[in-house]
Amino acid sequence: LLLSASRDGSFALWDLNSGDLVTRCQMLTETSEPESIMCADVDASGVDGDVIYFGLSSGYVNCYFVNDIIGASAGGVCPMPSSRFQAHDGVGGVPAILAAGQGTSISSNLQQQARPTSILLTGGADGLVKQWEMMARKLPPSEGTEEQGMNTPSFQLEHWPRLPTQRMKRRAHLFQAFSGAAINALAQIEPSKFLSAGADGTVRIWSPSEGKELYRMDGFTASISSLVLAKDALLTNGMENMVCLHDFGVDIDEAENGYELEW
Repeated sequence: LLLSASRDGSFALWDLNSGDLVTRCQMLTETSEPESIMCADVDASGVDGDVIYFGLSSGYVNCYFVNDIIGASAGGVCPMPSSRFQAHDGVGGVPAILAAGQGTSISSNLQQQARPTSILLTGGADGLVKQWEMMARKLPPSEGTEEQGMNTPSFQLEHWPRLPTQRMKRRAHLFQAFSGAAINALAQIEPSKFLSAGADGTVRIWSPSEGKELYRMDGFTASISSLVLAKDALLTNGMENMVCLHDFGVDIDEAENGYELEW
């Protein structure tokens, strides 16, 4: 499946093989106004199915299980999200979001089988990156919801921490670049490192466990809004109208003498 999302709050799932539309729906606020989507990512690491995360201009994050979206009627209002929480201040919203794989904890209760948690990273216009532990809990079937036209989620996703005074286990919650510039893009190097790119024209490498900045790349002439990591290469914008390729697999001598890219 292919996910497409629009700033008008609508998103769709497409069949990659046939090109057919699988489903499309519109996210609405509590006052029935369209939500504005700023970014999206998909977590395919969960045992309960794939989850789509949306960063919204309101500062909230909406989360949907793909199976719940497929079960909704095409072209209608989106079903209730499995989770909705405020990740950042409303001014500027959530420009960047990253599903970073399985977490370090196990969610469980007396009635249900234990499930591994997952990690979600959000980047805000407030200049903060936040790390969240997402915990899935299966909901009992709701009687009569189909007859009433209500699409309720099959799982509830709970985020941690829920309060500013709470802390994560073996992971940091807040990552702050002191420039205060908006975080526009996120990418994961490996479980022990991730990248953030901001409106201040810098790329930062962070430690998820310590919350510390490990390295920083400067020298860009403009705000960075795109960040793609592939093996030893990093692709960004931020140099006027050029795409920048940063190749970390080349030694200093080879770089100084010139080299040809192999694709």
